[in-house]
Amino acid sequence: MSLKQGARLAKAAAVSIARTSQDRLRTAGGISDHSTKEKLRSVVSPPDVSRSLKKAGAALMMSPDPFTDVPAAALIGIGLAMSSRRPLSLESLVLETRRLSRDMQSLL
Repeated sequence: MSLKQGARLAKAAAVSIARTSQDRLRTAGGISDHSTKEKLRSVVSPPDVSRSLKKAGAALMMSPDPFTDVPAAALIGIGLAMSSRRPLSLESLVLETRRLSRDMQSLL
C-alpha cells in the first residue's frame, strides 16, 4: 500500500468517526427528554406485574382484618406463578429469533 492510499484510508476513517460522533450526539439530544427516556425504558425492560401483585398481597396480609387473608394469599400465589413467566424483552426476542433461524436452517 502506497503512502497516498494510506492517507486516503486515514482520511476516510477520520470522516467516518466524525460522522458517527455527530450521529451519536444527535441521537442523545433526541432522547434527552424525560418522557422519552421513560417510554424507552418501558420498552427495553417492561414493568413486572408479578412484583406488584406480591406487594399488594403482602399489604393485604398485614391488615388486621381476617377477611383479607384469602384474597391476599390469592394475589401472592398469582404473583409467584407469574414470576416464572417473565415478560418478553428485546434481548429475549433476539435470542428466540436466532434459535428459530437455527432450527429452520437445520431443517433445510
